[in-house]
Amino acid sequence: MLLSSPPTGRLLHTHQPYSYLPEAVRESRCRIVYLAQNPKETVVSMWHFYNKHFKIGPGDESFPLEGAVESFCSGVLPFGPFYEHVVGYWEESQRRPEELLFLEYKDLWRELKEQVWKLASFLGKPFSQLDGDCEVEKVLWLSILDKLKELKVNKSGIGELNHVLNSIFFRRGTVRD
Repeated sequence: MLLSSPPTGRLLHTHQPYSYLPEAVRESRCRIVYLAQNPKETVVSMWHFYNKHFKIGPGDESFPLEGAVESFCSGVLPFGPFYEHVVGYWEESQRRPEELLFLEYKDLWRELKEQVWKLASFLGKPFSQLDGDCEVEKVLWLSILDKLKELKVNKSGIGELNHVLNSIFFRRGTVRD
């Protein structure tokens, strides 16, 4: 599937910087949700991912943490320098708040229910005031990390486009890790 002509009603995810998105996506009225993470947590997450995915040698670390930090800080890893990546989405969210929602991972931990309400509203699927709390609780229950890890598709499935085992995207799901 080409990003320049995605079918309607599709959910796509990417690690591409905003400036790398196809013009058709950037100029459309599609809704984009960007989830930003603390840079320290991002580099640790990336380091674990690379060591799980690119296991090339004996031992636990094929990619030493020091090398990961150096590569991250110098911006030579895929998807560009971290700060430019985050700032690109943040600036666009300021220009077009009705089309780009900028969330921070730490806020999901601090105020998860409020963030779910905000996300549902942004996506045009707001919860009703009458049974919204009950619906949010259902969403939260279905989103429990341990429950998601146990889904067959996440235990043994492989990404269609990247051919990466889905299981390596699940680790601890905590902040300040």
